[in-house]
Amino acid sequence: MFREYMQALIKRVDTRKLMQFKPPSLPQRIYTKTITVDNAHYGKYCNEVEWPASERMHPLYLQMLSLPLQMQCLLDKQSPFPLLGLIHSGNKVSVLLTCDLSEPFECRVRFYDVNPHNRGWEVEVQLEAYQSGQLVYKAVSSYLVKVKAVHVAPRALHSEIDGPCDSEEKLSIGELTMPSETGRRYAALSGDYNPIHLATFTAKLFGFKKPIAHGMYTLARAISAYAATQDNPNALQINNVDCRFKRPVFLPNTVSIQQHCETDSNVKIDVTNTQGSVTHLQIAMSF
Repeated sequence: MFREYMQALIKRVDTRKLMQFKPPSLPQRIYTKTITVDNAHYGKYCNEVEWPASERMHPLYLQMLSLPLQMQCLLDKQSPFPLLGLIHSGNKVSVLLTCDLSEPFECRVRFYDVNPHNRGWEVEVQLEAYQSGQLVYKAVSSYLVKVKAVHVAPRALHSEIDGPCDSEEKLSIGELTMPSETGRRYAALSGDYNPIHLATFTAKLFGFKKPIAHGMYTLARAISAYAATQDNPNALQINNVDCRFKRPVFLPNTVSIQQHCETDSNVKIDVTNTQGSVTHLQIAMSF
């Protein structure tokens, strides 16, 4: 996706559209591509994110494969949003039917919605994936566009993952160690060569003191860590994942995974620093 990042560097955005009181209008174009899964690549992905051996596809893999389509969508000439500088704020993934990795996926990506945020606008990009004409997978990625404007809503939308919980007691299910080369490894796998993930020098160009881990990588590792605690991973069917990214994970780092609010059909997971004082992301999953 080097070409897309070069296009992002030269893209000019009419910021006046972002300064208006009403939400900016969204392009209506749908970007489509037929994606065939390469088994060797999928194996490398499972190894990188430590997904236990299972007949079930990792629920984030197809979302990762669609990233070039998402970037094309964000680079649409009618889009008022800059690609560089966007903050990945959340993800919602629904695995609607069993995904057959031996069959191609017809993927469709488009802008979905835009909402006011206390720091600007939160824009959503939707992926739909079809097999044999059936919708099998849906994902919505949320991105924060920071705008300094007094008329933007004085509150953050979807800042927490809500839901009933009988007990807030948390159980530590492990730690994730991420060495300094984590961002470069995942970039080689995913094609996401955003400079903020690659090296200290390039991260500083965008205001970060150190490179940060890809949010989708940290999320994927956390999901895998939970799956690894199950007695029979093959029986684990994750139907929905809802995640909010709270704080970046600077590299190198070690983070803690905390499980809570577990029922027969739901579980919540927090990824925190090892002291538990900083939450990096919050995850809610249902089965």
